[in-house]
Amino acid sequence: MNAKDVLSLFEGTYRGTAVLRAAYSFLLPRGDKERALRERGWILFHFESASSIEFRGVEKGEQEFWEEGRKYIVRRLSTPRGQLTELSVIDPTYGSRWIKEFFIKEPRDYEVLMYILENTFFHPVFDPLRISEENLGEDGLVFARVERSPFQRLLLDLAGPERLFTDLAERPDLVEEVLTLLGRKSEEEYTVAASSPLRVVHVWDNITEDMTTPRFFEQYCLPFYQRVSEILHQKGKLFVVHMDGKLKHLQELIGEAPIDVIESFTLPGAGGNLEVKEAQQKWPGKSIIANIPAYWCFQEREAVRQHLFSALHGVDQSRFMFCVSEDLPPLRMWSALTTITDILESWEREG
Repeated sequence: MNAKDVLSLFEGTYRGTAVLRAAYSFLLPRGDKERALRERGWILFHFESASSIEFRGVEKGEQEFWEEGRKYIVRRLSTPRGQLTELSVIDPTYGSRWIKEFFIKEPRDYEVLMYILENTFFHPVFDPLRISEENLGEDGLVFARVERSPFQRLLLDLAGPERLFTDLAERPDLVEEVLTLLGRKSEEEYTVAASSPLRVVHVWDNITEDMTTPRFFEQYCLPFYQRVSEILHQKGKLFVVHMDGKLKHLQELIGEAPIDVIESFTLPGAGGNLEVKEAQQKWPGKSIIANIPAYWCFQEREAVRQHLFSALHGVDQSRFMFCVSEDLPPLRMWSALTTITDILESWEREG
């Protein structure tokens, strides 16, 4: 199993008998255990930005502090229109960053955000992409990483759900203006990514119907995906979108989106509400990468086997694979991934 196999799966032309499996490169620490898994077919997914971002007339600042044994980070963006601040906390085990206070705290902050966006510029940086591809070789695939789609960026990064939904109800004109500007700047970034030497463009959109309802998806996400997919497909790129939540009530709309790969698909039992084979029926032209959930690391071998076989039963393997796309418990990760590898190899032998 190698990068060419993954690309063929993304295109729907994979004809191998092996169940492809991968892991985000930053979630699989290097060492003998990682090397043993890769020697048994595991592939690395590595992410690089195709752009370097320039902010004109914006002063950036960052400060760290500790409180009750936890590390916090305050980020500041200062402009002639005012200042935005964000507070985040760092997970002590995995190093993940969780936002506690978003940049947008009241409607007038959108004016500052729009100033920042108007003064944001994207410059191509392609040499690091070529170097990453050269270093990784056939051991994995390098993705061109882009920022979230406009609605998801406001929802998850800039305003947060409470602020965004309040403002959509009370100041829809203002939110629409910001979303339009975010969309324009995002298309500039996608245009750079489309010109990069990498074949695959990836966005962590973290779609789940609990937050991005069918109405919001149809109104905001679908038109954006349609626009940027055209930019990417004209340059021969494959478009991969990270959708890691409940998707059952979005499946028809996702089917309309010209996305090539749905990545980090959440299996039923792990928080998802859509079976893989049902999704494949609705999305015949799309490939699906299912996430390996953390709770499998705490289960016995037979339970994990049942999960895997249930996911694989009746599935078109030419367009389906597994990936580690979330933090796994460090002290249980290696034994769990070894068990998963054993089970998948058994499945392959049995045909």
